[in-house]
Amino acid sequence: MSFVYMKILESRPERYDIGMGLLTLGSLTKIKEQIAEHTQSGNKVLDLGCGTGTLAQMCIEQGAEVTGVDANSGMLEVAKRNSPSANYLNVSLSNLDEHFSDESFDIILSTLAFSELTRAERVHVMKEIKRILKNDGKVLIGDEIIPDKFLAKCFYYAFRLPMRLLTWIMTQTTTNAIPSFDEEVREAGLKIVNSNSFMLGMFILLEIKK
Repeated sequence: MSFVYMKILESRPERYDIGMGLLTLGSLTKIKEQIAEHTQSGNKVLDLGCGTGTLAQMCIEQGAEVTGVDANSGMLEVAKRNSPSANYLNVSLSNLDEHFSDESFDIILSTLAFSELTRAERVHVMKEIKRILKNDGKVLIGDEIIPDKFLAKCFYYAFRLPMRLLTWIMTQTTTNAIPSFDEEVREAGLKIVNSNSFMLGMFILLEIKK
């Protein structure tokens, strides 16, 4: 996902969901709907990078008890309006070890948060997820990846490279779509049990367990 575009949207949290819906051609909404279907009454759910709280509210409507974590205080202000019955923490995903005890959650969720982290950060967060996830729990992560298939990869780079150039000119940094998420999941000691692709393989929804 374009770092610049994400930061523009994050500076205007009220517009974030509309912008992400357009940029992902509706895939983000479909991913969130599929994630919410996994939750049920009584589940203790952790939403990492909860953004504006739309996924948290979907899960609450299924009867789950949700805690949302996000480093962006502006996003959390919107989340508190969109989903006021959730609990929220304004902390970085890299600092989960300071806030949650072992085996605290039945389900851990994330959408478009891991692609904003470095590889080392992703592996660290995945290891923390393993620690705070209950033994029979599950992890559901929807994020941007680099597609495997040749034609899809060509489309991906044609779509993404102009945004990367704009990002570099404006910020001297670049984007971090995930090239080998499955390897990182295994490195953290977890396993992928199901995978669904969206938008020609540019986005993926992973179901992960211990």
